[in-house]
Amino acid sequence: MKRVAIIGGGASGLMAACFAAGDGNAVVIFEKQKKIGRKILVSGNGRCNISNRHLSIDKYHGKNTRFVHNVFARFGLEETIDYFASIGLPLVEEKNGKLFPASLQSATVVRLFEYELLRKKVEVRTHRKIERIIRCGKAFKLVTAGHEEEVFDAVILAAGSCAYPPAGGSRDGYDLAAQMKHKVYEPFPAILPVNIPLKMVHRLQGIKWDSALSVVHKGTVTASSEGELLFTAYGISGPASLDISRAVNETLIGNGEPSILVDLYPGYQYHELEHLLDALWSDASKSVSFSLIGIMKTPMPEVILKIAGIDPDRKVGDLGREEKRKLVNTLKNLELVPGKPRGFNEAVVAAGGVDVNEINPATMESRIVPGLFITGELLDVDGDSGGYNLQFAWSTGAVAGLAQH
Repeated sequence: MKRVAIIGGGASGLMAACFAAGDGNAVVIFEKQKKIGRKILVSGNGRCNISNRHLSIDKYHGKNTRFVHNVFARFGLEETIDYFASIGLPLVEEKNGKLFPASLQSATVVRLFEYELLRKKVEVRTHRKIERIIRCGKAFKLVTAGHEEEVFDAVILAAGSCAYPPAGGSRDGYDLAAQMKHKVYEPFPAILPVNIPLKMVHRLQGIKWDSALSVVHKGTVTASSEGELLFTAYGISGPASLDISRAVNETLIGNGEPSILVDLYPGYQYHELEHLLDALWSDASKSVSFSLIGIMKTPMPEVILKIAGIDPDRKVGDLGREEKRKLVNTLKNLELVPGKPRGFNEAVVAAGGVDVNEINPATMESRIVPGLFITGELLDVDGDSGGYNLQFAWSTGAVAGLAQH
């Protein structure tokens, strides 16, 4: 029999508890919040994007993504689907391979975990923040913020990242890992809206537009995406923007100067756009901004023309071929320079974290401190939007739990 402490009642912690229980093990979850699964409840806009059918390691980032492959070899997508089905939660597939609970409610996921914890006799202690982990021979003494002390044979550190503090994100897990002499790469926000200081762009607030985006740094494309772009009062958001936000922030934090190139008409080649403008400009008496209202939402024509350096009130007949080329280039390569990254309050995940080279991917056990296991968002692995981060949490939690037998 082992006494196993799990620090954190999020996705990886709950999975770890369910797999660690049994064989006489006494499993205790310590959760600093008043309830477990807070981030699960808000994930996927309340629908919980559990995983993705198109799971692959190229959807993950960090200094050693080979680690992800080794984890998934132990507990991957099919094992995850089977596990959720076994507890009464079949999954359904939606656009782009996203997998959701058939109930389409995050609350269902948490309720079924609560049932499993009760069934497996896992003790859940809420309002319990762990302040210190003290090595005692081969065991560990946990000290809470309320000065409670208890000894365990193994500890699974699943405290999550500092992303999205409204649902409990904090630096606590990094601090505990650092106490145990683990290397922690400084976290930065990933998958979140992007600030664009150019005020002209702010006039497009509320407009959604299917676009192709590329992040360029020193002449090299570091990330790209295609999909819905949402213009906001401070810059850009929406799926296409969220997909490239990590690359933007990583470059900015490294004191680089990235640019975001927006193709507002990815379905058109340059010459096709030129022919389209020729047709739109057949009436030379129209103002150039009015000539574009058939292919753009208001006030896009005026904003785009001003960015291109063309007076929106000029008559179409007064424009030359050079100005047409400038407009087409702006429509296909609208350059946006990002400003200071937005904070963790809006971030879906945090990049950075515990160095995975110090973790055994077959067990999630620390290579530095035997008996200590580290899972989920705390590790220096973060995935793209679309269920990839939750899959990593389920997998690492399950692997750590299985290692307790």
